Order: sequence, then structure tokens, then C-alpha cells
Amino acid sequence: MCYNLYMKKIVWDWNGTLFNDLHLCFSCINRLLENHSLQPLPDIDAYRNVFGFPIVDYYQRIGFDFNQTPFSVLAKEYMEDYQSKSMHCSLYSDVMETIETVEEKKTPQVILSASKKAFLMAQIEQFSVKQHMDGIYGIEDIYAHSKVELAQAYRKENPRDELWFVGDSIHDYEVAQAIDAHCVLVASGHQAKSTLEQMPAPVVDQLSESLEYIYERD
Repeated sequence: MCYNLYMKKIVWDWNGTLFNDLHLCFSCINRLLENHSLQPLPDIDAYRNVFGFPIVDYYQRIGFDFNQTPFSVLAKEYMEDYQSKSMHCSLYSDVMETIETVEEKKTPQVILSASKKAFLMAQIEQFSVKQHMDGIYGIEDIYAHSKVELAQAYRKENPRDELWFVGDSIHDYEVAQAIDAHCVLVASGHQAKSTLEQMPAPVVDQLSESLEYIYERD
């Protein structure tokens, strides 16, 4: 990739990257499977090995038949279970240290998520994360339908900057590619390390290690 360098900026994914909802998502999808008389996933590793985007494909992989129950109905049931319970989730243990280090280096940083903005803010406002961010982007920010569209809008606002996208899924790598950004993938989230390592991007075990790559050339 070629960059017309102006300023380094970091774009953080939220779910599975900063916000540790991994075990909640595992339990929610198993409840959904059981409610529809399907076999639950045996453990968290099985979940991380099968999870992916688009979500509709992931649902089919784990056994849902949309001819029996439409995806829209399943997704609604899942979110009704997930939303209130997610307010009891926490940040990953090294999140605050990491984003405070970024702030000390005077590097702008934002959160970008495909979640609905109001719900995203409700999760974020439980913590002291917001005060360290230069922006928070959710689906209701603009007329967008995906994380890619949100990221493209952010790139248009920052056309010359050196962007780093940090996430926990192959889709985050795809988003980074779509906006000509560097990418670091964190293996503590929703996809297995072996899955992430299929991408031509550095994979780290915990969030704080991403800074070693982001600031490597500084």
C-alpha cells in the first residue's frame, strides 16, 4: 500500500477487541440454538472456530434453516437476549492502559462499530473510554448499512492520514483493505488465532501488543 502520510490515526473495533463480550455471545448463540431444537456448540473454541461474517452465513454453518425460521426472526431473538446482558460485560484487561498510551503519544483514536449508535454508546458509557476517543462511529451516524461503509466515510474525512484498523476478525481485515489502512488483528476475540493467521496481517495475542506494530516505524 502507498500512503500520502499526514498523521497516524487508530481505528478500534469494539466488540471482541475492546469490549469483552466473547463468552456472552457464546452463551447467547447456544440458547438460540437450543430454543430452536438444534445442537449447541460444545465450547468456546468451537464457537471461535465457526464464527464469522456475514452473520447470516455463520448462522447457516451452525445449523439454522431459514426456511423454518427467517434470519430476521433469529437475529431479533438473539439481540433481545444479548442486549441487556451485555451491560454486565467488561473491557479486556489491557484496554485502558493501551488507549491511555495512545493518548499520551497524541495519536488520534476512534471506535468504529457496525452496532446501532445508541446501543453502542450505552455500552461505552459504562466505562471511561469515551473521554480518550476523538470519535465514536456507529451505524446511525450516517446512512450506512455496514462497517465497510462507516469506515469509508471515516477515510473520506481523513484522506491523507496513515490509518491503522485494529480488530478481532477477518472482516476487520477486509474493512482495513477497503479503506487502504494498515491492520492488526487481536486473537483474544471472536475468531480463533489460526483463522486470523490466514490473513496477511500481524496477529497479536492481546490488545496492547498491537502498539508494537503501530509505532514500529516511529
